[in-house]
Amino acid sequence: MKKTVSMVALPLFVGGCAATLPADVTPTRSPALPYEASRLHHHNPIGAYTHRVPVEPRPWRQQNDAQGPGGGQ
Repeated sequence: MKKTVSMVALPLFVGGCAATLPADVTPTRSPALPYEASRLHHHNPIGAYTHRVPVEPRPWRQQNDAQGPGGGQ
């Protein structure tokens, strides 16, 4: 039992002693500098909207041929 506990505890103890400190975290720019925000441009979210109405379903073969090379010629 003591052998098992020491085999588990020793690597944990040695690993804790060998840990290095993390690198210093520094900001990319100084907080003393004035904040400059980029200009935002308003985009209308429904600007490209086109009204579509429901249509009756067509046969799938006709739809498939229209989408293929040649466009149903």
